[in-house]
Amino acid sequence: MQKRDLIAKDLFLSLKFQNEKQISNYFCLGWRELAKFWKLDPPDCFVMVPSKPKPGPKPYHVAWSLRNRLLRCLNLREDTSLRKVSKDKQSEKRFEDRFFHAKKAFAFTKSDRIIEGLHVLLVDDIFTTGASLNEIARLYKLRGVRKVTCVVFLLSGVIESNGCSSQG
Repeated sequence: MQKRDLIAKDLFLSLKFQNEKQISNYFCLGWRELAKFWKLDPPDCFVMVPSKPKPGPKPYHVAWSLRNRLLRCLNLREDTSLRKVSKDKQSEKRFEDRFFHAKKAFAFTKSDRIIEGLHVLLVDDIFTTGASLNEIARLYKLRGVRKVTCVVFLLSGVIESNGCSSQG
């Protein structure tokens, strides 16, 4: 939602890997600014970028607090038809390999849902390379959505050995 400092990165890692759910509220500060940004073209629905093929020991998404606000306050519909089909972890891949992996990592479970012409909001936890968001946006565009907007909680700022920066 905004660039975070090192302390925020540590807090975020506690949220993501140590199930510190209450910290997710911190990362939602400023979420109403998003609604102002979308005033002229608000999203019709949103999707939480899945990190696992099926729910496991962490039964919540890092951005669950934002999800609840989108449902309650903005009355957005959640699209739950996107699934992660790959069991491989994106975080274990090298920079270039993440893009190849993302191509086969996601699929839709339902093809009968009408999303043509909609504005879809993608919600993810960490932006490292953008490979997952790029691929998911491509899949939605292939299904006929008009616009895809992405929101992430944290920019990783990783600079790979090839000189590419994830913050572009």
